[in-house]
Amino acid sequence: MSKSLLALIGIAGAGILLAVILIVMAISFHNKEVDLRTQITNKQIDNKSEMDAMWKIIDQNAQVTVIQKEALMDIFGAYAQGRTPKGGSGALALWVKEAVPTVDQKTYTLLMNTITAQREGFKFRQKELLDQGREHDRLIQRFPGVVFATILGKKHIDLVIVTSTRTEEAFKTGKDDNVDLPGVKKNQTPAEKQQ
Repeated sequence: MSKSLLALIGIAGAGILLAVILIVMAISFHNKEVDLRTQITNKQIDNKSEMDAMWKIIDQNAQVTVIQKEALMDIFGAYAQGRTPKGGSGALALWVKEAVPTVDQKTYTLLMNTITAQREGFKFRQKELLDQGREHDRLIQRFPGVVFATILGKKHIDLVIVTSTRTEEAFKTGKDDNVDLPGVKKNQTPAEKQQ
């Protein structure tokens, strides 16, 4: 065999080897991108379900506290009426002297803990989604992935991150000066608070 034929076979072999390597890399890239895209799509659906469950749990826990409060008000009212003398005078003094059932604050503490746990859990789920989005972006933006992404038409995935109007406004303006708790007014007198 001539040297030129051997060189031609060597070049053809190297070309075939390079083509096989590129095909294997493209298949690997495609599979990884599909896996990430599927995870992100499913995570966004899961986050909808998670948010729905979060609000139902919080709402139903809050309803239990309202039901308990109303039941206690009925008990207190019946308790006070049962202790009222026939003439009606001195009823308050008698009622205060007796042992009045105490309000169990555990329900409110449980509600507060439930709200906190549910909100933190949902925040964690959104962080997981952001991590998956970051991993996908790195895959399609770094070399050699960017070449395969361009050839295969793979694009950035828009993530849906649930936030609030207040947060959106703070990021637009760069300020968040409202530090008051909802329903609490500053510099209120005790009489104003009870109104």
